[in-house]
Amino acid sequence: MIHCIRTVFLLLALLAGASPASAQTAAPEPMILTTTAQGRGMEAAVAALSQAIVNHNYTLVRQQAIDSRLVPYAQEVRSVRLVYFCNFAKMDQALRLDFRATQMLPCRVTLVETPTGVDLIAINPAWVSQDMPALSELCQELKQDYLAILEEAAL
Repeated sequence: MIHCIRTVFLLLALLAGASPASAQTAAPEPMILTTTAQGRGMEAAVAALSQAIVNHNYTLVRQQAIDSRLVPYAQEVRSVRLVYFCNFAKMDQALRLDFRATQMLPCRVTLVETPTGVDLIAINPAWVSQDMPALSELCQELKQDYLAILEEAAL
């Protein structure tokens, strides 16, 4: 299961690199923001991420197993979790600028437990907004927020 998830993220990253050159003249945005919480288990990583989310003025919405509600609770994969969060003021601002901001909502981090720790993976909002000029500045701010949250959670 973990290998499948990593393969999907790798394929998405490769596809992002194959986008048309006319999309941007500046350096292209990475599709994925990632860091690793070395030596941590899943529960400790989720707790650290939840605290980092609150510390950066976001609201924790929920956390769940990647296959939640698809299989019985006892059979859920415990090594991959999704954590959803939101800053409702920024969400409101983004939606007022461009309704396509719904593509990025709510904010989400995927946690994947590995033998060395927990990988924290998020889609880069600045990458998602490349074809939405009205959202460019706000998505750059969101990207910086994501990076700060991921970095704090990995400490």
